[in-house]
Amino acid sequence: MHQMLAILALLIATTGTVAAQQAEPTPAARDAAIKKAMHYLDQEIWSLQEYGSPIKQYAVGVAAWAYLLAGDRAPKAKRLPSRTKPLKRMRGFLDRYVESVERDYARNDERERQNPTSPAPPGVGPGGMPPMTRESAMRPKQYVWTLAMAAHFYAESVARGKKSGASKKRLKTTVKLLENAQQPNGGWGHDDARRPGMGLPAIRIPKPGGGHFDYPGTLLAAANCALSGIGVGHRALRSKGAESLARGRKYFGGAQNADGTYPYDPSQKHDVKTKTAMAGGIEVARTTGAVFALLCAGGDAKSAEVTNALAAVDASPELMAEGHGSASMALQFGALLSKARGEEAWKTFRRIYFPRILASQDDAGAFRCVCLNKSPGVTCDTDHSGGGGPGGGDYARQQEVYVTAIYTLILLLDRAKLAAIPTMPPRLAPTTESPAKR
Repeated sequence: MHQMLAILALLIATTGTVAAQQAEPTPAARDAAIKKAMHYLDQEIWSLQEYGSPIKQYAVGVAAWAYLLAGDRAPKAKRLPSRTKPLKRMRGFLDRYVESVERDYARNDERERQNPTSPAPPGVGPGGMPPMTRESAMRPKQYVWTLAMAAHFYAESVARGKKSGASKKRLKTTVKLLENAQQPNGGWGHDDARRPGMGLPAIRIPKPGGGHFDYPGTLLAAANCALSGIGVGHRALRSKGAESLARGRKYFGGAQNADGTYPYDPSQKHDVKTKTAMAGGIEVARTTGAVFALLCAGGDAKSAEVTNALAAVDASPELMAEGHGSASMALQFGALLSKARGEEAWKTFRRIYFPRILASQDDAGAFRCVCLNKSPGVTCDTDHSGGGGPGGGDYARQQEVYVTAIYTLILLLDRAKLAAIPTMPPRLAPTTESPAKR
């Protein structure tokens, strides 16, 4: 254990040194990168497939959010090109997506009403996955992630007075759907697995040497998305006292590790206290989203839970991009948290990550994931060595579009003010990039 932590500390120190040596991009360079990225998204995002993993749907949600911010006039910067037409198309896509999930719930409710003793979902098929039918292949899958980004988009639209009436209507529906998908323990998974037909049944995953375990019904990463979306949704709608928020906050409180970080799912909670993260840093990356969600949901900024989580994040800001499942999603929440915490936290984030993000952009405007990918469990979204994962080249392109949408949002945070997200506790003092230097 001590040897592993020593190696991690060396990695952090090295990362901090490299980041400190890189010059921050100028506003002109930032805006040029944003323009190229938006042009790329305009061309590529609509050609992605819509079945299987919701990469396209999530990317559209994030891109719509980014394009909404692109209308802001930043200090000492020229106005970006109008995004009115592509934003209208993205809004329409999200409207239809929300409607499709709403129809699925309505059909599910009707089936249950007509036949309350209907059989359970089909059992797992080969490879631990449920049997695939044409209907299940085309129906929205893993919709919690996309609904959460839609909630953020609609909430920001409401807070800015953009298509306020229509945005409020969609936001109410989206929040309700996310609340429907909240599981009995207060958390969220990919979808609503407790309802036959509204989510994947429990998947049995083989263990080395025999036996199996069931894939967890709730994940901290999915809960980060859902609770933050519901939180800003209720805030924008000015509704208070939602039971879903209280249950969600309780879920996070019961899952927190002793060192202030958050595990993959509550069953993996640990009581080890360290000054740096367990599992090579992925828990710090996940914690940015968790504390962001808690504060969006009205969590007590002075509570031990929040202060301990922020302390873990502040001790190792270099680890925000070292996430599991999707390093880019982890960095998205790290950026949102940093922006909401004020100038000092944002300055630290920008100094570490903006040079890496801009350096990762290719001539077409696409970004590649900037995670260092040197720790166990990190999932670098655009690491396609050895064939590129499922779907080959098409999968690689989908991942690049997904990363580009997220990084475009991150860069736009430097120009824009967030209207729907509450102010969050600032960093208490200036810091260097590395706890090893303190």
